[in-house]
Amino acid sequence: MFKWIKALGVAALLAIPSVAMATDGGKGIPHEIAVNTTDQLLNATGETSTSLSAVPFQELTVFVSGTYGAANVVWVQKEVGSPGSGAWENFFQLDLATANDRVIQGITNGPTPAVYRLNMTNFDSGAVVAYMSNYPRAARDWSVGYRTTHTNWFDDFRIGIELNQDAVTVINEQLYLGFSNTNGGANEVLVALDETNLEGALIMESSDGTADEMACVGTELAAEDGATVGGGWISVEGRIAWDAFSGKGSFGITDTVCVSNAVSHSDITGTALAANGASDSIAVISFDDGATSALFFHASSAIANAEGANAVTVVGPATPTADDYVILRVEIDNLGNAFFFHNGTLFHVEPLAVTVAAEVIWMLNGGTSATTTGVNTVIDYLEWVTPRPSTPTT
Repeated sequence: MFKWIKALGVAALLAIPSVAMATDGGKGIPHEIAVNTTDQLLNATGETSTSLSAVPFQELTVFVSGTYGAANVVWVQKEVGSPGSGAWENFFQLDLATANDRVIQGITNGPTPAVYRLNMTNFDSGAVVAYMSNYPRAARDWSVGYRTTHTNWFDDFRIGIELNQDAVTVINEQLYLGFSNTNGGANEVLVALDETNLEGALIMESSDGTADEMACVGTELAAEDGATVGGGWISVEGRIAWDAFSGKGSFGITDTVCVSNAVSHSDITGTALAANGASDSIAVISFDDGATSALFFHASSAIANAEGANAVTVVGPATPTADDYVILRVEIDNLGNAFFFHNGTLFHVEPLAVTVAAEVIWMLNGGTSATTTGVNTVIDYLEWVTPRPSTPTT
């Protein structure tokens, strides 16, 4: 269940750690993420997050997940007195009344600056995973104001048709970001452009007759079309439709290219995430019929084949009706913090989700699990945004 609470005209907000702040040299939106910096969990009375200074009327959001008891108590606290006074008062209690509930709560700061943090005042059981962020919930428009700081590739998958190109269904590496030779799987239908699709589209199908096999498309080499996480903001957005959710699929950012006979870049079993690679840096929005919440998207991240910050993947919005388009976006800042969007709205923030040194690319895959019926995927458009480097690349 998702819960959203908004208090207007009150000096309120959420806490966030200076260690996870990223201004990105003017290339992005200054922001912070507040967590318990010890283990990113609240699981003992008196544990707190780092503090956050909120500007007037700034909106902040807290994202709660994890396996926890209903008697846990976590407050948003406000600093009283002068900054750095060390005195705090309870301001807003998080809604943890339903054990293990996925909660999103927001507050808008009042007309004066204020400082906030999270404090667990009573521990019951389990661990409350609580992150707070002042990053805007509405997805930014990368086509406005970022031309000099970022490269922006927007593929509508129609230019080959409009140019009357021969073999218009074949992906042309000079025209598009997706490459056909990154398609994985022995029995997949080759990734192709759909010339009958009026809006322009890329189509992909996993294998019929083979269980646990994926089709995958993405950028071929990070060195050519990817970016280094520490270089600045990276974003990928796609308008995507799957014809079935009785399988698995994911879309986002990874340091691993698609391979033949591709397996999923990440699997969810129950509530646990497993990344398929020994050195993967992955931040993706995924669905998996092996998950406890099978018909929901999940925000998933991994470093070195282990989930980046938590022991579980985080449940997001429900998957759409089969064959309906959904807009998914993953952004990563220069510290490796990941931001996950569904139809233009931020639904999760994951601190330090990927490594700063990772060279990453965009990736989309879809396929079967226990079934042997292929999963068809349609991409209407793709936007891939990477920072302009400070020195020429070779």
